[in-house]
Amino acid sequence: MSDTGLSRQLGLRSLTLAVVTSTIGSGWLFAPFYAARFAGPAALGAWLLGGLLAFALALVFAELGSLLSSSGALAQIPLLSHGRTAGFIGGWCAWVSYLALPSIEVMAVMQYLASSAPWLTADQGAGQVLSGAGLALASLLLVLLAWVNLAGVGWLARWIDGLTSWKLVVPLVVSITLMLTAGHWGNLVPLAQPVGTTLEGMVRAISSGGILFSLLGFRTAMDLAGEARQPQRTVPVAMALGLGLSLLIYLLLQLAFLVAVPPGQLGGGWAALRLSAHGGPLVALALGLGLGWVGRLLLLDAVVSPTATAMAYMGAASRVGWMMGRCGLLPNVLGRINRQAVPSVALVISLVLGIGLLLIGPGWQNVVSLLTATLVIALAMGPVSLAALRRQLPDRTRPYRLPWAGLWCPLAFVLATWAISWCGTTALRGAVLIVLLPAIGFVLLALRGRAAGARQGEEPPHGPLHFRQGLWWFLYLGGLVAITAWPLGLAAELGLLAAWALLVFPLAVHSRLVAVSPWAGVGND
Repeated sequence: MSDTGLSRQLGLRSLTLAVVTSTIGSGWLFAPFYAARFAGPAALGAWLLGGLLAFALALVFAELGSLLSSSGALAQIPLLSHGRTAGFIGGWCAWVSYLALPSIEVMAVMQYLASSAPWLTADQGAGQVLSGAGLALASLLLVLLAWVNLAGVGWLARWIDGLTSWKLVVPLVVSITLMLTAGHWGNLVPLAQPVGTTLEGMVRAISSGGILFSLLGFRTAMDLAGEARQPQRTVPVAMALGLGLSLLIYLLLQLAFLVAVPPGQLGGGWAALRLSAHGGPLVALALGLGLGWVGRLLLLDAVVSPTATAMAYMGAASRVGWMMGRCGLLPNVLGRINRQAVPSVALVISLVLGIGLLLIGPGWQNVVSLLTATLVIALAMGPVSLAALRRQLPDRTRPYRLPWAGLWCPLAFVLATWAISWCGTTALRGAVLIVLLPAIGFVLLALRGRAAGARQGEEPPHGPLHFRQGLWWFLYLGGLVAITAWPLGLAAELGLLAAWALLVFPLAVHSRLVAVSPWAGVGND
């Protein structure tokens, strides 16, 4: 057992496979198609650029992961360096995103299977939503995933290990088969269009196409760090191995998709590509090539891959919620664990809220941009906290220490800022509302509670509010909304966003606590 009561059973292999299974989910079934429509052959470059963004953030979190060994650390990091207001904002972003991800993965399963079982969905004018039977089946699947999580992290690791082995093999088999069978290599010749148009297509592929959404699974290693053996060493290595392996598979799959599309379907360009036949885009390609066995394999994997990813994210969501409850950022009841050393209350709450999200009924692509923006907002805190913790805990042992952190952290913050903006104005505004409205409510409720406690002569149960240390969040996100609202070209917008990020970054670091927050559960020794 760790000092938090969680059981340390996970080794490097299990953590790496957890990263892979969080990264290769519904994204591999949809992202190659949407990325190709946005960017054509340049989708390969978009995956490399998305991988660069993900690795830039992963290197920052590699040091943070070697510094902290608690599950749900994404909620702990901002609290540690900047106090409760910033801690709530960072933790809330992560928790809300994680809550939604299992539901999105399960909806992807239903969406992919609806072609074979049309009774799973119903037409609601604006698009397909889950039918009553589909909602019941999706809810039952979420309950099953919660049951596996409740059985303990050892059970979860065994399920993830087995399912991830499958998830590694199937994309490789499908990719090689499509390339050998079709091999329309002329599809890789880029269209004659302005460079700016190509870059804009790559940006849309990274955000709305699901590339960055698919590659942010590296953080799962940190979410399970409190249940890992030798977490200071295994967490950074698992993030690097898992992300690198996943990126290679996605690149191979994107290449296979590009060369498998019949040239006759590209008369109107990649943006006009339609592959809506039986089972979705990849199944449509396979059946069009006469590969019935590949189509059946894909339909089977449409259940296995997103389900395994949903299982991992349900566990991650419960641990982020557990950490927020343990640190007083959410009700304390979320900080409880059961006999199997699992944060059971947080898990059940995650399950209930996840089933509630199924009622919204959006399609996969419709929510990718919003979720990606919210996730990257949570991750943008990493470079700020790392720079702050270098000053607050200069002598603490770090098994992995990021080289040139003084340059890398501002660069990673700029890249995160770009990634947030690339999700689109609508998604950005929605994410900012999701972040700031609860943050304002948190501050007001905390102030009300403190006023009531002061009248009774009681000390605040979780230390100062640290509102001043979290003000930079409001400034930063408000500036992003204002900049992206202007009708700027891509180059001008990127330059202005980079300048804004470099202006806010030192202010955010300077806003840190003098010493790390004792309420985050990490001492200053």
